[in-house]
Amino acid sequence: MATPIDPPTLVLGDDDLVDWLELTALFDTFGVARVDALLGSPVTLEETAEDDIGERDKRREQLVERLENEIDLRQRNLGETYPFDLSASGDELLLDGNWRDPKYAFYLICLITTHVTGSAILRTPPSGELLTRLRNRVFQIVATLGLAGLATGPAFSVGWPRQTGETIVELLTRAAAAGDGFSVRNPPGPYTSPHEKDGGVDVIAWTAEGMLPPPAFFFGQTASGKNWPGKPVTDHARVFSTAYMLDHMTGNRQYVTLIPYRVLNEAFWKSQSLMHRAILDRLRLPRRALQGLELSMEGVPVDDANNIDVLTQWLGDYIDYAQAA
Repeated sequence: MATPIDPPTLVLGDDDLVDWLELTALFDTFGVARVDALLGSPVTLEETAEDDIGERDKRREQLVERLENEIDLRQRNLGETYPFDLSASGDELLLDGNWRDPKYAFYLICLITTHVTGSAILRTPPSGELLTRLRNRVFQIVATLGLAGLATGPAFSVGWPRQTGETIVELLTRAAAAGDGFSVRNPPGPYTSPHEKDGGVDVIAWTAEGMLPPPAFFFGQTASGKNWPGKPVTDHARVFSTAYMLDHMTGNRQYVTLIPYRVLNEAFWKSQSLMHRAILDRLRLPRRALQGLELSMEGVPVDDANNIDVLTQWLGDYIDYAQAA
């Protein structure tokens, strides 16, 4: 029977190999991915008549160790938002039996979004209406909650399309009433495009301390596509603030790009972090999103915190679609 997952190959990095295990467990009836099933494909591809069995076993052991290290890294960084665990023997990756709990949705959505385009793993990625919902709504909710968690304060969803139907001025007026530390420019600045949708800024958030101005103000940009490198939110935020904000008292302004990806290359990760100022990736975003959700339960204004069912519904719809394809 065909599955939504393609067999792994040697071209995959350790991050994608662990993703393969996670996706396999997610689609498995019993929530289990056997490490041997992953190893079988690369080892078979390596074998030739001249292969030295001892050397092949050594490479296999080294690969297993790298996979275990990657899984351990994910567990340590993601904490209770990570829905997988290695069995005691290390032979199987197990999906938490309660994986439909909303706290796991943040990670699973990031995992699937990573493999929407150009994936060597996911045979049946989201498409059509499912992909539109993911791009326009689902990942925006994850990002808004994630920036709230990072800022430990209110967060407002600016990205287009806005479910509230608000104009940017109306949304910022609502944010200003929550104590964001600026006045709203109404009408917007004279050089603002009359067709402006979100000004390239998807989320705003700030650290609230009970009095103005906020100690830090955050401009966030969601980037669910693979063309995110080299496109920081800083320039968009500069134009956005000029067009829509007056008397912005907070001088400590932070810029964050929110992505669903696991970036394995350390040098690339560090260079992009310098360019983007800050990045919430798959090792950071799910845990921050849960923190944002918890803040909302304490009464902190966080857009879309009451729409977690949108995330769980999308996950269920996508899994049904992929398994039926």
